[in-house]
Amino acid sequence: MKLLITELHTLPLDIKERLENMGLKADFTDGSVEIKPETYDVVYGQLPFRTAPYEQFKNLKMLQLSCAGTDHLDIQRWLKDGILISNAKGVYSAPIAESIVLGILMSLKQTKTFMVQQENKLWKKHDLRELGLLKVLFLGTGNIAFESAQRLQPFGCWLIGLNSDGRAIVPFSLTGKLSEVHEYLAAADVVVNTLPLTAATRHLCDAAFFQAMKPNCTFINIGRGKSVDETALLAALDTNQLAFAYLDVFEEEPLKPESPLWSHPKVFITPHNTGSGQLMPERNYTLLLNNLQHYLRHEPLENAL
Repeated sequence: MKLLITELHTLPLDIKERLENMGLKADFTDGSVEIKPETYDVVYGQLPFRTAPYEQFKNLKMLQLSCAGTDHLDIQRWLKDGILISNAKGVYSAPIAESIVLGILMSLKQTKTFMVQQENKLWKKHDLRELGLLKVLFLGTGNIAFESAQRLQPFGCWLIGLNSDGRAIVPFSLTGKLSEVHEYLAAADVVVNTLPLTAATRHLCDAAFFQAMKPNCTFINIGRGKSVDETALLAALDTNQLAFAYLDVFEEEPLKPESPLWSHPKVFITPHNTGSGQLMPERNYTLLLNNLQHYLRHEPLENAL
């Protein structure tokens, strides 16, 4: 069995030895060299399918994705062909959760305002807020929301999570149905979108969504850009409906230079970057090695699709 590994930029010292101990031969590529797709049984990452058509991977049996979201990939076709597929759910959750906490604190402590004041050497105080007893509403209760909620618990805020059926999830104080989101928006001080992109979530955050929010709410989007109507978002920012927005994902990426979001005083932007962290390669390799063991033992894969 032969393995192709791409997109992992940091190589743990013992990874080749560990693969050899499993009886696996692996090629590592950054996409700059030509590969022979038909020689690989297992592929890690999406990069090979950008340089060689899927049809050329004639012997592919297992695919370990480097991403959690799959809306941009032809997953259903691959599954119909009998390919075993696992995504990277949970790999990026910890650093994203830290960024969510950062975004909330930036809003409550008016960090952008103080940064501008520092640049202009302006000494001016403001009324700030603290997280205690504020209501933080998560759209989605998956790994990212779970990791975020765990980190927010010590601040003493109310943690509310919405999912498909309202099932209880620890550590949320309250859970509800996503279909009833408008009933929760009026009470939320912070709204965090962690949802994947589906037909149901496309432009979920539209004009009616923002109008239902509590005035001067904080909005954070690290889910999918296309779940937010950016025209409606800008309208909410230009009023007192939103006090602050932390945006890591956008309807079109890269975000166009002419977008008014870049220069909006209430907006903090990161370029789809919150999943980055020095521990990410180790989590990726751990998941890959675990799933290779499962595959060799004919066991179900972790994060199987």
